[in-house]
Amino acid sequence: MSETDTPEDTDADSMDQEENLRHHLSDRCRGALTELQEERPESELVAVKGDWAWVSIGTVYPAHVNDVFDQEKAHAVIRIPTDFPTGRRPYGIVTIPYVTKHDGQDVHKEMRDHQKAQPVEDAMDVDETGMWSYQWENISWDEPADLRWAPEVVRSRFEKED
Repeated sequence: MSETDTPEDTDADSMDQEENLRHHLSDRCRGALTELQEERPESELVAVKGDWAWVSIGTVYPAHVNDVFDQEKAHAVIRIPTDFPTGRRPYGIVTIPYVTKHDGQDVHKEMRDHQKAQPVEDAMDVDETGMWSYQWENISWDEPADLRWAPEVVRSRFEKED
């Protein structure tokens, strides 16, 4: 925010940026995002690159879900196809920061500052991310409303770690 911007100006700029990104999504994907935002107002489309979109779902609490994690909280961003829902599964979770377990140990299938997380790093102006290689499971992904399961998918991934 510049010295002459008000918080309202910054919010309006953010909304304009998200609206520009939404044009890269299919109609059904835009509908799915709207449904997610109705349930989780903090959700925000932060980046689109190629056939993938990154949607911030806000703060998550890894150590509260599973005590193997060092971080009490992290910011989570999900990676979904721009033509969601077509039955093609969303793939990947990005966390800010990189999440560790048991006093700094790496998490299985989490990569630090991976190229698939680069759009998030650029959009959110962060230097460190964790890209969780995770194919979402047990959800049809055929209806826009299915995107509302994203926070539970992130939680279930944290639960799986030992």
